[in-house]
Amino acid sequence: MKKWLHILLTVIIVMTMTTPIQAASDKGREQVLSNLVKNKNMKGRVLWYDLSANIHNLNTPEKVSEVVQKTANANIDTIVLDVKNYTGFVGYNSEIAPHMSEANISNYSDFPAGYDLLATVIEEADKHGLEVLANVNVFSEGNNTYKDGPAFDHPEWQSQFYTAIRLVEAVNGESTEIDGINTDRGKDQLVLYTPDQYDQSPSNRWGVEIQAVNGEITAIEDRSITGADPLEVPENGVLLSAHGEARNWVLENLRIGDKIDHEKTEQNFIPASEYPASSVFINPIREDVQEYELSIIEEIITNYEVDGIVLDRARYANEHADFSNLSREKFEEYIGEPVLNWPEDIYEIQLDGSEKTIEEGPQYKEWIEFRAHNIQSFFTEAENLIHSYEEDLIFTTYVGSWYPLYYNEGVNWGSQTYQPDYDWASEDYHKTGYAEYLDFLMTGNYYYEVTEEELEGSGLPYWYSVEGSAQLAMEVVNYATPLYGSLYLAQYQDDPEQFRKAIRAVEDNTHGTMLFDLVYLENYDWWSILEEEFANNTNAPHQNPGILKMIREDN
Repeated sequence: MKKWLHILLTVIIVMTMTTPIQAASDKGREQVLSNLVKNKNMKGRVLWYDLSANIHNLNTPEKVSEVVQKTANANIDTIVLDVKNYTGFVGYNSEIAPHMSEANISNYSDFPAGYDLLATVIEEADKHGLEVLANVNVFSEGNNTYKDGPAFDHPEWQSQFYTAIRLVEAVNGESTEIDGINTDRGKDQLVLYTPDQYDQSPSNRWGVEIQAVNGEITAIEDRSITGADPLEVPENGVLLSAHGEARNWVLENLRIGDKIDHEKTEQNFIPASEYPASSVFINPIREDVQEYELSIIEEIITNYEVDGIVLDRARYANEHADFSNLSREKFEEYIGEPVLNWPEDIYEIQLDGSEKTIEEGPQYKEWIEFRAHNIQSFFTEAENLIHSYEEDLIFTTYVGSWYPLYYNEGVNWGSQTYQPDYDWASEDYHKTGYAEYLDFLMTGNYYYEVTEEELEGSGLPYWYSVEGSAQLAMEVVNYATPLYGSLYLAQYQDDPEQFRKAIRAVEDNTHGTMLFDLVYLENYDWWSILEEEFANNTNAPHQNPGILKMIREDN
């Protein structure tokens, strides 16, 4: 499906630009894309349809028809349809990935068996001349709460997380993990409380409490049996509160008068299924993982008339993944020497009370560069695959706008011409940028504060605002490709005027707007706001053949 407007957009945009596209070099492209920001008639308008959040908005053809009609009425030009979400389940008829209706995850059973949402949305969008880009979450393949998804069928895929835990060790040598410090105690948990935060235990009676003064146990109270009042937190000690399995450990291993060590730490590696996160991330550098993700992309573009592919979660889970043997091996190949102290030569996790920090090792910067290189390599493979089938297909991605922090996830969505001036960036980090591979980029400008002025007095940098983050993103991408600022509608609940203000900020500072997500437009009934804010007809930069030709040839 190709939007009918493409037929009309055969005239290069000389009439609306000061620099002809034909003459565009790097400087020419920069001038053209810079002028585009100011051109109110050349703005992309994208609406995201999240797969799981919109099950009840999109689970019949009739509902899809109504929603797509609203989308068209709001002058949206492009739908991003989430067809494979973070759980690894899909909303189309796949021979590779499991269907949404097959999941054990709550509410997913409401997705009709055999229902092909992708085909349904394409059919309806075609009636209104709207583009449909299929979104694929590539490196998250399961839900940890329900232990469901392809990552559980292929545990070898799971990322290995480098973690550090704080332990309580008894005199008999047995130890157990401290699950939190000065936090609420949960099921089967052991929590430590300090006198600077609490005078007495805040936990309910369904557990056992232990007073320790100068490392010696002075009192043990099993309140689940006695119903006694909470124990005090000693001024020169700590209080431990344990429930369930942790309570059983305490009663089996601790006695009044015993010495205990509650400051012992242990570093280890655990799979994603044991890591405290809802998404189960997999290792991006495994060949079988890459083949699987690319096969899904190939299945979509060869079986459906989509207008392009969006990559989401094309990253590592966080800075603590992946520390598998494979990653160590590949890193040593990348730097051309062994890592003598693994993982301390990368970094060491330090625990100080409830705070967890990292102490950078001598190979930290190279490690950051290596991870970004890995993600860039996958983008190269995906882009080559997609355009080997059809040059007209759009290739893009969705990332957070917080560039100074995003390196934690192994991502450099900037231009290779942008040299970041941050202490974590190596001299060659800029070479790992992938903006040049994209037909446009969507950055999540997820802040309630719209202008930099609204941040005054907060102590936060300018990019913690919609306006500031859009400006930073434009700087980082450096006009390698058009950039659409993206808004998270839930941040403006009950404040529609701030939402309007945010739309205007991304329209004024970038090449277009992406809205996340459909479910909030429905819940808040904000369609009329879009119809008013997007009243003028515009042409999306990524739908203009001349602009696409320019950025692809120059990059």
